[in-house]
Amino acid sequence: MLRITLHQMRQNIGRLIAAGVAIFIGTTFITATLLAGEVLVKSTEKSMTASFADADLVVSASSDQNGSYVYNPIGVDLVRDVAAVNGVSDVAVGEGPYVEATSDGKSEYLPLLTYAKDKNLQSYEISDGKAPNSDSEVVLPLKVAERLKLSIGDSISLDMLSQYGEEGTAVAFTITGFSKDVSGGFASSGGAVVVSLDGAEKLSDHPVNTDGFQAQSILLNVEDNIQKDPAAFDKLRAEISKIIGERTVQTTSEAAQDRIESISGEAQILTYMVLSFAALALLVASLVISNTFQVLVAQRTKTLALLRCVGASKKQIKNSVIVEALILGFASSIAGILGGILLVQGVLWVVAAMDLSPAVPTSVTIPVAAIWLPVVAGVLTTLLASFVPARIATQVAPLAALRPIEGTSEVRRTGIVRLIFAGIFVAIGTALFVYAFSIYKSDMELALGVGVLGGALSFLGLVMSAVLWVPGVVAAVGSVFAKFGAPARLATANIGRNPRRTASTSTALFIGVTLVAMLSVGASTARTTMNQELDKQFPLDVAITLRGETDLSDSTLTAIRQVKGVDVAQSVEQIAVPIVVGDQEWVSGGTTYRFDESVNSALRDTSAVEKLTDDTVLVSTWYASEPGTEINFVDPSALESFDSNDVPQESPLWNTRVTLKSAGTTGLEGSAVTQKTFDELKSKFQLTDADVESRLVLVKVSDPSNAMDTVDALRDLLGEDNVEISGAVMERDMFQKVIDVMLLVLVGLLGVAVLIALVGVANTLSLSVIERRRESATLRAVGMSRRQLRASLAIEGMLIAGIGALVGVLLGTLYAWLGSKLLLGAFTTVVFTVRWADIAAIFAVALAAGLIASIVPGRSAARTSPVAALAVE
Repeated sequence: MLRITLHQMRQNIGRLIAAGVAIFIGTTFITATLLAGEVLVKSTEKSMTASFADADLVVSASSDQNGSYVYNPIGVDLVRDVAAVNGVSDVAVGEGPYVEATSDGKSEYLPLLTYAKDKNLQSYEISDGKAPNSDSEVVLPLKVAERLKLSIGDSISLDMLSQYGEEGTAVAFTITGFSKDVSGGFASSGGAVVVSLDGAEKLSDHPVNTDGFQAQSILLNVEDNIQKDPAAFDKLRAEISKIIGERTVQTTSEAAQDRIESISGEAQILTYMVLSFAALALLVASLVISNTFQVLVAQRTKTLALLRCVGASKKQIKNSVIVEALILGFASSIAGILGGILLVQGVLWVVAAMDLSPAVPTSVTIPVAAIWLPVVAGVLTTLLASFVPARIATQVAPLAALRPIEGTSEVRRTGIVRLIFAGIFVAIGTALFVYAFSIYKSDMELALGVGVLGGALSFLGLVMSAVLWVPGVVAAVGSVFAKFGAPARLATANIGRNPRRTASTSTALFIGVTLVAMLSVGASTARTTMNQELDKQFPLDVAITLRGETDLSDSTLTAIRQVKGVDVAQSVEQIAVPIVVGDQEWVSGGTTYRFDESVNSALRDTSAVEKLTDDTVLVSTWYASEPGTEINFVDPSALESFDSNDVPQESPLWNTRVTLKSAGTTGLEGSAVTQKTFDELKSKFQLTDADVESRLVLVKVSDPSNAMDTVDALRDLLGEDNVEISGAVMERDMFQKVIDVMLLVLVGLLGVAVLIALVGVANTLSLSVIERRRESATLRAVGMSRRQLRASLAIEGMLIAGIGALVGVLLGTLYAWLGSKLLLGAFTTVVFTVRWADIAAIFAVALAAGLIASIVPGRSAARTSPVAALAVE
């Protein structure tokens, strides 16, 4: 029987290829989803921790102590203590304090890093020259060197700024090399200054910074034998924890999750998204494979029955179909895995060529699940799809099976049972959705799993019931076109005459279109929602701060506004008034800005400023506090009588304080108040108009995705001035690139989904046309022209495809809305977005699929003479 099965497969290779292509594309989709998900998660983590390079561990100055934010800067001594721990192979400062680099009156403000010999701790690349080996050598970013017109061997002055931005004693360094920010970790500052640890210690010794060197993070690499031993790794990590005190030590992956959570409110959001797409891919591909294979096996019922006539048992017939399905499913699944790998690798090559993000890998990483899951899905689904047709073939008497089997009677027999099960699945799926939405804010992981299961069951119910409602819908719509001539009337009649064939064809399409529409609407909704969230997280694009003694001139402001890419440039007035946060006994150096309505035009999101009232204040990002925290403004002249910033509560200084409530943060290194409060502070502390300075320009760029070009142009323009250019648009650009990469991956998956839809409709419609070659020949014999026959088949194909596309778009949009609310609604307001151009393209592709699938076999049928077609077996 095995030889007969293999012979049948060779004899029917054309039909098997049609089913095999569907299996191939389905498993390609599953493989591509899993691989693309791996790329998405890894590239996002890499983007979030670009400044951490490939460090094994990261020690951060900030930590969460019982729900309270604690910041303990890292000094040089602590760096040396960590480096001395047995098992630590190398240490470097990952995010250090800012320094002012000055040459010939031109200045740049850059973060300071320390050099590590281990390249895994280098987030930069030394493109020219050599590394700094002594305490007087420095490596500068190449773009900065070009802007300041410096060469290797030149001298440059570095001045470490205090935590209040005050300048100290400049130290001369010799330039030994130039670097490139290959990781994008310091895109917001245009690169970083790299010195030795001894050089950092030497630089930190200046009078205004009593706290010395202050780093935000240090990077560690551990010895290989410890890295490979989880127990030894955990023990080393515990030893480091004892040394660093109230600071955190994490792997780069853990640090990435923390940063993702700070933006999204949920650390595992990307993992959930990947799992959702993988589950969806598995479901949709399974349905398409099942539908296509059932059509194939059903067409061979006569052949199987003939084998019964010559002595084959029911068991042999059944096993023959199962073996054939097993061989076909396995071979196609293996091909699908290779196709998925090539697809994702192709996307990565495109990303590399477009230079979208340095965080995206150039080669695909293949997890174990991307191998076994597509094979299991392809083989198991093909086997399950073969059981029903095999059972039908074995239960029909051999002689009866040689007669045509009418699909209509079968629908009548199974309609009630099918309708009951379909209704149960839809009801259970709906109930699961309701439950998921009741818990999604408290337990996203469970809610997402329940939601995916609910969507799968409800969609399965709709697919099962398609044979009952799709033919009626198609016939109703077709009746509208029946008045357009005989081909249209014949097409409408054919649609209603074989409901199972109509439902099979339309279902194959609406399954694929549902997926395409859901991904399209879901991706556009995710992008709009995430852009809105980024606007809230990073309302300020660029801040230009003058560090010299001269205020901003009108000519400079005009020149800034004329830079290509600058949408709005607004100057902001400021006064120097120190603040005390809550009941602390130390005073923070204070720049206080006046925010009025003109500032809103320079912000991407104004929600924070709208909360600002005459009784509240927006505090510096460095002093983030809960809304409602007391912020005390104190007399700057009275503070001058103290030797330090530690001021006891009983001090007379507090008698003149002005107390406001925190309403949020500014995104700047300073506080912001209303015009009225600004004037009150001036009057209270006897400040004059001469004390009001204009040293800050807020810039809103036209296109955040091209912000780096605008920032570089601003640096070129202001290179002669003593200015610091900072802002969140560069950090936002990092997140935006992550979203762009995610959407690019989805576009790749979208392309695969379109292929699924095309193959599904082409397979089923082509097979149905082949079945009707005798019928077509009869029509030709009674006078129908070739053109009319082709037109009839084309109208039928486009009607079925059009209805399938309409149902798919509606279902896909509904599932996209539910999924977006479930996945994103827990931490932000979802902005539902439909790209109508995508919807129009979906309909165009669907109609084209129906047209092509019907015209190609239709032309073959029309070219065959009526007598020859009637003889076809």
